Amino acid sequence: MDKYLHDVNAFLAAIYELPDKLAGVLAVMQAPIRGLTNTLIVTNVLLGCLVVTSLANVYMLWRQAKKNK
Repeated sequence: MDKYLHDVNAFLAAIYELPDKLAGVLAVMQAPIRGLTNTLIVTNVLLGCLVVTSLANVYMLWRQAKKNK
């Protein structure tokens, strides 16, 4: 019975330590994510340029096809 109580207490202690361990993991993960913020901004700007260029290309092809009819 004592071993069972010891195991239950150890399990509960591990559960109580879990938030602190998770906070430590999140703190370690946040530093690289902050470094990626500028990269994400540049990627989004380039993606926006690609979308605008693609839309302009489709419009010009549509207009050219309309003239050739």
